[in-house]
Amino acid sequence: MPEPDVIATTYPVRADIPVRFRDIDGLGHVNNAVVMTYLEIARETYWRRAGLGLDISDYAFLLARSECDFRAPIPYGETVAVHLGCPRLGTKSWDFVYRVESADGQRLYAQARTVQVAVEFPSGRSCEIPAGVRAAFARIEGRDQGAATAR
Repeated sequence: MPEPDVIATTYPVRADIPVRFRDIDGLGHVNNAVVMTYLEIARETYWRRAGLGLDISDYAFLLARSECDFRAPIPYGETVAVHLGCPRLGTKSWDFVYRVESADGQRLYAQARTVQVAVEFPSGRSCEIPAGVRAAFARIEGRDQGAATAR
């Protein structure tokens, strides 16, 4: 996986997530599967910040790929900051990149990338990313819609 910082140098959305006791595994740190839930919470935060509804009949997408490099164990009692940005906005899919770190930014816990695909509801067939989603992402990312291109 390419280093997320090489792909995106800014992460315009931040979700602060307190580590709960239920997140901890037998080794005394956050279980790797729970980190995926933290990424999902960050995606929802991004979507809400974009002003997009959470009704899937409005804007539906599926998670097509997820990659995560775990850098350090996350201890119980920590509040993690999940930083999220969108470096690539294609025709039908887009990437999100993430930094999961301590709330004070002193410890990097994980770096991740996910690929989302726009789908028609309820058929589930891929479709072009709606113009409203493109415009919302451009606002959050601080770029014009033409700057986010497919690769």
